[in-house]
Amino acid sequence: MLCLLLLVAACSKEKKPSGEGVFNPLELAVDSAKLGELIEVGGLRLQAPAGWINLDSSAMQQLIGVASRDTSEMQLRPERAFKREGGGPMLLVSRFPKVVKLGPRFVPWAGEVAKVYRDQRKDVVVQEQWMSISGVEALQLYGQSAKLVHVKILLNADEPVSLDYTVPADMWPEEVRAVESSLGSLRKVYP
Repeated sequence: MLCLLLLVAACSKEKKPSGEGVFNPLELAVDSAKLGELIEVGGLRLQAPAGWINLDSSAMQQLIGVASRDTSEMQLRPERAFKREGGGPMLLVSRFPKVVKLGPRFVPWAGEVAKVYRDQRKDVVVQEQWMSISGVEALQLYGQSAKLVHVKILLNADEPVSLDYTVPADMWPEEVRAVESSLGSLRKVYP
């Protein structure tokens, strides 16, 4: 329960970046028993939550098909997707293929993604937090409805990466440590 409160408190801080960006270091407690399959994308490495399995190829193709309908700069390319055995929580790992390495332009770009994201979710309050996870600049967008908790993390990687954790609200208390551990496992991949 304490971890849930810490994650929600971290999510609720609305810190806007200044001209050079304010990325508050975020330390997450990692429980290795809560970690599953290794994921590498955009020069980053992390682990999916334990018990969350890869979607089969036909379900993955459906996700890719839906994403390909968006032709904007914000278009996502789903790379991997994981769902808990028995259903419920899901992690979607995507890249933004139309965006080149952003470097210092990450702040305005991520801010624009956040604006589009909010416009698409007018039914929930979306909280944002600019942070650094293991030295990786990130923007977290957190929204909770009566039915779902959605945590979207935009990462400033070789190609920008999006991590979308979607968890039924009634399952959030039991899954929050798995999500926290998954995010805490994030590291840059060095050549």
